[in-house]
This record gives sequence, structure tokens and C-alpha cells, in this order.
Amino acid sequence: SSDALTVTAFRLEQGRIVPGTAVDLMGHMRGRELRWSPPAGRWQVVAVSVKDVPVSIDPMHPLTGQQMIEKFFQPFEDRNPGESGRGLNFFFSDELSFGVRGWLWNVNFATEFRKRKGYDVVLELASLFEETGPRAVKVRLDYSDVMVSLEEENYFRPVYEWHTSRGMLYGCDHGGRGRDVTEFGDYFRTQRWMSGPGNDQPGLA
Repeated sequence: SSDALTVTAFRLEQGRIVPGTAVDLMGHMRGRELRWSPPAGRWQVVAVSVKDVPVSIDPMHPLTGQQMIEKFFQPFEDRNPGESGRGLNFFFSDELSFGVRGWLWNVNFATEFRKRKGYDVVLELASLFEETGPRAVKVRLDYSDVMVSLEEENYFRPVYEWHTSRGMLYGCDHGGRGRDVTEFGDYFRTQRWMSGPGNDQPGLA
């Protein structure tokens, strides 16, 4: 499609991708049309594109946590001067959902990835979805690490630090309560920035 980040062809043998046979086809794209004559043999073409989700929040965006504080938490403090850490000592986040999950992407991601991991992830995005060879495991681990790090740095940690700097607890009952370790990219890495994680319905077990 016209919003493709990468289009790559891989040679197939016995129905499996042969490692090291990737061919970058982005230069063969004409709008939404691929114009490429493959060499002899069987080939698989993998296109990776971006899908915008209108009703969602990007937890990796540098301003997401700051905006959450400015638009939601700070007004409580402004209207209750002198009460932070006293009468106003606790906020609770219930069923947090950003409206997106999986392999998150934004306009800053490729640059941040190269800065942190030292290589261009765009050229290897097919490895997130297909078994392209042994290196695919590294690409997925690196991608996940950068994605979750950006979530922590730009959403979870700023919100946590706003609370703790005021002597306030930040409690939560989020999603699968740890049973889905892939929630938010890494449930336990992200939820360590909650000072009071728990369950608000203990009677329901």
C-alpha cells in the first residue's frame, strides 16, 4: 500500500523463508502497485505498513505523559492548593487502555531505535511478522525493548514521578492484572511505575 514502511521479498524453499535472501522492493513500488519480476524460484513478499487508530493514545510520544499530567492530574492540585500529599494523597487508574497494542510505531520510532540499538529497524520489519531466520529473534527483542522503554520514559514514569514528588500514591487495577505479560508491551516493566498496583474487586476473585 502507499503507506508501506517496507516491502521485502524472500526466497522460499520447502515453504520456508531462506535466511539471507531478503530483497528490498521499496524502489519497485509505484503508489500502491508493486512492479517487480522475481528471479526463478518461489518468493514471498512481505509488506509492512502503518495503520492509524483514531481513538487511541500513543504512549511512546514524548508529550503523552506530560499532557496527561497537565490535562488531568494538575487541575486537581490547582483547585486544592496545599493538599497534595495530605487530603489529596491518592489517585487510582482503572482498566488503562491506550486503544492500541502490539508492535507500536510512530514518526520518532525509527530514529530512536537506531540511536539505541545501532541499526536500521525499517529494513528488518518483516522479521516482526515472519520467520526470516535466526536474527528475527534479536529484531523482535530489540524492537520490544525500545518500544517499552519509550512508553516508560514518556508516559508511565512521568506520571509516577508527578505523584511521588508530592507524596501521593498512584494505585491501579489494570487489565489482565499480570496474567497477560504482553500487555502494554511488557506488563511488569510498565506497572513497576505504579506505586499501588492491586485489584479493586477482591470479592470476585
